[in-house]
Amino acid sequence: MRGVSRFRGVMVTLLVVFCAANIAEAQSLKARIQIVSLDPPRIRIEGEQPVSRLSFRDSYAGVMNIAARIENVTFADMSGADVPVRKIASGEYQAARRATTFRYEVRLNPPTPPTDAAHISWLAGEHGLLMLGDLLPKVRTNVKVSFTLPTNWFVGSVVREDEAGQFDITDADEAVFFVGQDLREQRTRIKSTEFKMIAAGKWAFVDEDVLNTASDILKQCREAAGSPPGHQAMLILAPFPQPVPPHRWSAETRGSTVIFLAGQAASKHEALARLSVPLAHELFHLWVPNKLALDGQYDWFYEGFTLYQAMRMSMRLGQLFFHDYLNAMGRAFDGYLSASHREKISLLDASRQRWNGNAALVYNKGMLVAFLYDLTLRQQTKGKRSLDDVYRNLFRRHATESRRTEGNSAVLEALNSESGMREITRRYIENVDVIELEKIITLFGLRAERPGAQTRIAVAEPLDRRQRELLKQFGYDVRASSVLKERTE
Repeated sequence: MRGVSRFRGVMVTLLVVFCAANIAEAQSLKARIQIVSLDPPRIRIEGEQPVSRLSFRDSYAGVMNIAARIENVTFADMSGADVPVRKIASGEYQAARRATTFRYEVRLNPPTPPTDAAHISWLAGEHGLLMLGDLLPKVRTNVKVSFTLPTNWFVGSVVREDEAGQFDITDADEAVFFVGQDLREQRTRIKSTEFKMIAAGKWAFVDEDVLNTASDILKQCREAAGSPPGHQAMLILAPFPQPVPPHRWSAETRGSTVIFLAGQAASKHEALARLSVPLAHELFHLWVPNKLALDGQYDWFYEGFTLYQAMRMSMRLGQLFFHDYLNAMGRAFDGYLSASHREKISLLDASRQRWNGNAALVYNKGMLVAFLYDLTLRQQTKGKRSLDDVYRNLFRRHATESRRTEGNSAVLEALNSESGMREITRRYIENVDVIELEKIITLFGLRAERPGAQTRIAVAEPLDRRQRELLKQFGYDVRASSVLKERTE
């Protein structure tokens, strides 16, 4: 009897698992995406899932009216009969009764301004970006998606295609597909992470140049975090779908995919130099915030502070130098001065209202405060502690396997855990104290001048021993500085 009882227990367990698997399969969304026209750019999406209502994303990253691109929405029941549908709001469609399939089309003209192209789907010329977050209805289930593309077009994704030609997606908001006929793929392995780069367009450099640069950055990021970004990561490199100046760039990191759009510089040196910091910044997003178990809008840190850290990585890799560092801080200060709300809104509140005209303040003031924090901490500890240690502390305490917590509180706690640093966070992050850069940086042996519209930060020689030792940590060379001074006199 005991054996029979055990047998029944095993059968019941297997039955439960089998039923659960079938329920999950039945509830998952199957989507087929077909490019039906390139001029004008248009796709058709067919979905299979029991639904009576479709709800689409209408705004994202400051881009509004995204759902207005959706047209010709239809529903059908199990027999194939049409189910009447009405539009109840932008991006909201209600069926008269429960349906089993639906279909609609999406206009995919490149957005204006061009920088929005890193954040929403588009098609232009020989390639385009398809992001399930704005193409599919809001779903909380797995998605199995397949594509029908023009002849000689390919699809690139961090997700592997199965034998049936489908991509199994666990989080539609993170899924990005790069499609086109001019795609070029490069692969490498960085310890346990398979890194893939898919590029399109013509550049002054070869693809291997960017792959090598990105690989070096990822190694730096891994060292800073103490862990890999995951088993797979992908970089999409493409020109903007519309003409832009060479210095323009726009990027976004979704899950394990980094989207990077850039203007096309004339020379290899100029192009790679322009890529270094923004690419490091965006690749570091694979860890910050993506590998931190933090919630909420702490953009001032994972954008502004992390942009500063990205610049420091580029310096360690020999892509930027001490004068580049000072010039970048001068530009950040100018950006801070040009922000109309700089004396009215804290960094915490600016992050909460980032897409309401405060993005520049989040980046520039965040980067500037990181600069002041790092210099102050290094000076107070005689170079034994730096902002790098704060990041390591965050990764130790709030890695993705940890219990999730509120981001602003966790980051402020980490910043304040360093002795003597509470005043900086209180004044410049939590409150709206004016950053008097000219006065503050004299303590570090620097001076800020504003002879015209741009701030110039330079070394205020002669330096005392503490100032000299501090600036040497950033690549300051006393002998090179003396030679340069003689040449300019």
